[in-house]
Amino acid sequence: MAEPYLSHPVRRLRTDPTPDDSVSLVVELDSLSPASLESHADDCDGTVERELGFDAHLVTLPELQVDTFCEVDGVVRIETADTIGITPPPE
Repeated sequence: MAEPYLSHPVRRLRTDPTPDDSVSLVVELDSLSPASLESHADDCDGTVERELGFDAHLVTLPELQVDTFCEVDGVVRIETADTIGITPPPE
């Protein structure tokens, strides 16, 4: 399976996360099911906040878990919500 597209901010977060910060990611699914995405997010101490349509989901997780989260198979792309202008849910 091809590697997913990772936006520049996601690639930076993989190598230089900020401890104690979290990030909201937009994840577009390919063969990964929404249930498997929820399980993977949970394994990375994150949550699937909501479905965005067009097989995309908003996921929030600690920056320290971004590298592990990006290793998942079955996604087309992973971008920060800020990159594409999606407002994360209020805390």
